[in-house]
Amino acid sequence: MITLRLCAASICLLLVFCGGALRAQDAPHVGLKIRTLTPDLRKQHNLGADLKGALVTGVTAGSAAQEKGLSVGDVIVEVGGKPVATSKDLADKIAEARNSGAGSIVLAVVGRGDRREVTLPIAQAPAASKTILPGPK
Repeated sequence: MITLRLCAASICLLLVFCGGALRAQDAPHVGLKIRTLTPDLRKQHNLGADLKGALVTGVTAGSAAQEKGLSVGDVIVEVGGKPVATSKDLADKIAEARNSGAGSIVLAVVGRGDRREVTLPIAQAPAASKTILPGPK
């Protein structure tokens, strides 16, 4: 049995990526599930009160994001040198990159005590993917 869980941020990402049509097969895919970093999430993940960005809440198994070392708890703070304040900001910036013909994006990521840049390809969403999520199975 397959359980499908779509949160508002996931639906928003699909809508932004697909120009309003909810067609997952056409969505650009970077292998991440994200949420806006809120005060509660900052506290839960022991992050600084002034940190803004998109919290990584899941990483697709076998994706470039996983291969590049992104993991649950990382925070994406910039895309292409532009600040990210919310998950919508991130979705918008990835959509802009896709619409401009870019094949990849550069993310500034804070996690595990450091800040690093990671370049990820923007790929079409795979037909079926398994997302690595924290918590019980």
